[in-house]
Parts: sequence; structure tokens; C-alpha cells
Amino acid sequence: MDLLRDVLVTLTIVTTGLSAGVLAGFGYAVIPGLSRVGADVAVAAMQRMNSAILNPLFAVIFAGGVVFGALTVWATWNSGLRWWALAATVLTALGVVITMVVNVPANDRLDAAGDVRGEAAVKVWSQFTAVWVPWNIVRSVLTAAAVAVLVVGLLVG
Repeated sequence: MDLLRDVLVTLTIVTTGLSAGVLAGFGYAVIPGLSRVGADVAVAAMQRMNSAILNPLFAVIFAGGVVFGALTVWATWNSGLRWWALAATVLTALGVVITMVVNVPANDRLDAAGDVRGEAAVKVWSQFTAVWVPWNIVRSVLTAAAVAVLVVGLLVG
């Protein structure tokens, strides 16, 4: 059981960490970079990223923190790590819920705008970032906190 537990903890940390990195990277580099090139390019580029990110590898990374986290909670239930694993999984799940309730619908609205230019693109980009950016910060912090909680749990538990 120790090997299974260790594998599950590792998979939880890796997938949650990768997810946190992707989310944070969008926040501190991708969206600011797109905003600097102007709305015409930003809208079109983000629409392409929205379709490109829907792939099996990202699905494993994004869902892995919750799935592997839940399995880690089960595998560590009789140890001091269980509450840390549970807290990390809840934090990760909250990030996923925000993604599904706020960020994905914002992506869908952006995609539905189609090929927009000029003032229409400025309006679409502004509406998108006004919703997407603050909630991306929240989900980035939640998933990064989940990694930290699990690592601390390993160190103290």
C-alpha cells in the first residue's frame, strides 16, 4: 500500500502542479502578451488556444489533481496525510468548478464572437478579460495552494 500511496501522492502533486503552472502562465504571460498585440490578434489567438487546449493530455493534467487527489485521500485515510490530501483535493476541485462555471463559458462567448475586428474586437476582448482574468487568478491561487498544502502535509504528516 505504501507504493500505491506514494504513486498517487506523486501523481496528485505533479498533475496539480502542472495545472497550476498552466493557469498561472496564462495569467502572468499569455493574457498580458495577447493584450499588448491588440484585440484583433488577441481574440483570434485566444480562440485558437481554446480549441488547442482541448486535448487528452491537458484533460489528464487538469482532471488529475481531483481524480488522483481523491484516490490519495482514500490511500492515506489511515495516516496523518489524509486531511492534507483532502484539503488539497478540495482546493483543486474548487479551481475546476470555477473553470467550468466561469472560465469555460467566457471562452465559449469569446469563440462565439467569431472573426471580429476593430472596435468589435476591442469590445469582445474587454468583456472576455474582465471576467476571465480575475477568476483565473483565483483558480491559479487555489491550485498552487493545493500543491503547497500537499507538500506541507508530506513534510509534517
